[in-house]
Amino acid sequence: MRQFAIGCVLRYLRFFARSALFIHRPLVFGIAGSVGKTSTKHALYAILKEAGRTVMTKGNSETGVPLGILGIAIEGYRPIDWLMAVLRAPFGIFNLVGVKYLIVEMGIDDPYPPKNMEYLLSIVAPDIGVFVVESAAHTEQFEKTLTAEEKKLSASERRDLLVRRITEEDMKMAREPRCHTVIYNAENTYLKKETSRLQGKLLLPFGMGRGNALFYDEHEITLGHSRFSFRTASEHASVTIRGHALPREYREVFGAAILAAREAKVSLQTINHALENNLVLPKGRSTLLSGVNGSVIIDSSYNASKASVLAFLDMVFHLKQKTGRPVVLCLGDMRELGEEAAIEHQAVAERIPGIAEYVYCVGSLTQQYIIPALQTAVLQDLRWFQSSPELGQYLRDTMPEEALVLVKGSQNTIFLEEAVKYILADKADEKKLCRQEGYWVKK
Repeated sequence: MRQFAIGCVLRYLRFFARSALFIHRPLVFGIAGSVGKTSTKHALYAILKEAGRTVMTKGNSETGVPLGILGIAIEGYRPIDWLMAVLRAPFGIFNLVGVKYLIVEMGIDDPYPPKNMEYLLSIVAPDIGVFVVESAAHTEQFEKTLTAEEKKLSASERRDLLVRRITEEDMKMAREPRCHTVIYNAENTYLKKETSRLQGKLLLPFGMGRGNALFYDEHEITLGHSRFSFRTASEHASVTIRGHALPREYREVFGAAILAAREAKVSLQTINHALENNLVLPKGRSTLLSGVNGSVIIDSSYNASKASVLAFLDMVFHLKQKTGRPVVLCLGDMRELGEEAAIEHQAVAERIPGIAEYVYCVGSLTQQYIIPALQTAVLQDLRWFQSSPELGQYLRDTMPEEALVLVKGSQNTIFLEEAVKYILADKADEKKLCRQEGYWVKK
């Protein structure tokens, strides 16, 4: 009965979302990939809202996409909240009145409906597809596609196969007839291979090489700002983001957003100004906060994958060399990896020695894979905690002077932002942490 009710609600929301698109039809940007979708969405929104009325979907799922198109926000997820959403859906058709651009984050969690790309495309077919990074994320759900023979592959071979399948699912967006332009990361081997098979599409790659439609130039990172510069065949763009410590991999986020905006005929001058003045990255994504004992917290507690953790470790190492500060790593599990959990966590563990002097972990996976791998490493302190509040309480009393504190972990049952609360120099900064709404605090 519950599944039947869910199916009815999904079809109901899809009907009105499709109706809104049919009536108003803005230019639709679809953003896909394993890493960087949400930040790319916010960067593109910061730019496009300077050029015309722009709407971006808040969520990226089978419910988040139609609700975002209809302009309906759900905070509590109680039955009464869903009932109110159902009642508001018919009026949501008017949410796109006068909208010039619609930005839709297309997140897949499963190879089968309704959590796959095929189902999302039954709601909205983008005109311009943006593909940021493909890596091992949500591999646990895609393991169900493996045959008996494929399950016998080595861990690295199986991981590679799963990422290829995730990429193939994401690239269904690019194969939609309505999608005429594909913007993709040329440095990502999975995306590069899949886009080589596309026909009849305008392909706009971004990456290191000068042969790309947009290529990377310089990256500067300090404890006050992050600066990125890019070039095209004839133009130069430089973007400075204050209040965030962003690893160089964020060039993929800004490169994708800049190319997408240029396809909407937005000038580079407008792009530069918009990103520097309008961009608001979601909470828990590399926010710089003042901590106890003169520490600086890099709060990236919203979520974690191997690719993002390694990127942040490299960035922190650069800042450590630049400032001479000791590094405290607060690391939570990387979830939804299934059989690939061991190899992904071990890859992270191998990178930690020489970067962090203090390593504190939360979650059963870090206890199983990270802690044992670091037992022989030269560290000042290595500890595992049952929960994030326990970690926060310990750090509040033992924080090294002038430390750089990197906070990174998945959200499901980990919630490292709850540890950050204990080590903030200013309690008022709690409002800058992710998942502080009533629903999440209760959870």
